[in-house]
Amino acid sequence: MASLYKVSEDTKKTIQKFRISTSRSEKIKCLPIKIEPSPSYAIVVDREEQEELDEDLNELGDLSEILPDNAPRFVLTAYPLTNKDGIKQTPLILLYWKPLTVVSSEWKMLYAGALEMVKNLCGPSKTIEITSGLEDDDEVEELVCEIETRR
Repeated sequence: MASLYKVSEDTKKTIQKFRISTSRSEKIKCLPIKIEPSPSYAIVVDREEQEELDEDLNELGDLSEILPDNAPRFVLTAYPLTNKDGIKQTPLILLYWKPLTVVSSEWKMLYAGALEMVKNLCGPSKTIEITSGLEDDDEVEELVCEIETRR
């Protein structure tokens, strides 16, 4: 069966490099992944959003300012934390960004259909769907709790 989605070698290498380079990261790092529109439906790293995330991301709440509120995204996130034994870890979390303000049924279906493929491509330790938009502190705190408890 032919896949609707295409993934270039460059995208695969970028994801692999991110996985390796963030294994001991001291701060949150994110790699935004999007699907190009028809006809290609290529799964690519959004370089513009990545630059903005590299410059402006200090905490998870900053995602709402950087990511689009009208389009889904996958965000591979290296999230440094210290476990209850005092051991520092940087698990990879795949955030499935799908704010409620996305109105296009086509985009919703495209991203839902690509989720398993992107999970296999990125190899995260967990996947978390975000529909809230992270607009207030309670939503951000809930996300942080989910990351830290679902290890």
